[in-house]
Amino acid sequence: MRQRLADLLLDPVYARMHHQLGTTLSRAETKADSALANLQRQLVEVNQAIADMEDRAARDPNGKPVFRYADGRVFYADGSEVPDEIAEGIVWPADAPSAEDYFVLHTHLDQIEELIMEWDSYRNEVLGPIRDRYEDEDNPFQNPGALKDALDDIEQHRPSSVSIETSAPEEAVLSKKPIAFPDFN
Repeated sequence: MRQRLADLLLDPVYARMHHQLGTTLSRAETKADSALANLQRQLVEVNQAIADMEDRAARDPNGKPVFRYADGRVFYADGSEVPDEIAEGIVWPADAPSAEDYFVLHTHLDQIEELIMEWDSYRNEVLGPIRDRYEDEDNPFQNPGALKDALDDIEQHRPSSVSIETSAPEEAVLSKKPIAFPDFN
């Protein structure tokens, strides 16, 4: 069978497309690996920002973090509404994050996790099998049409985005400057 690949590579059209597939596949793998690394970094940053917001949040009588919308409604971190009789007694720190910012950040986190799943699936379920077949000298792509199909799969199944285009709320960005004497006014 190894002779089969050598015979196929004697055809200039097959050889050109085989080389093109190798190059395109390598670039796609590099881009997928880079996208996954970037998304993992974003995931860590957003999780840190959420933890920071939860640390700075107002608390209900049981110590659970709560967040207030501009219209006055108050919610727990899980999205359930705080009863009015509890919300009325909450003391709000000056730097307490808003519910708008907190829940936008959670939406951002969900989007990042979805992109990670898309890129991971592309890397392992599309590119992986193509790489395995490309390197399998015992069972090579049989003709230029099969090589073209693999090239098409690389392009057609690539996720459309590498990162989330929306930005996290300004308040969600972690400050690198320590605050020795916070102002509670």
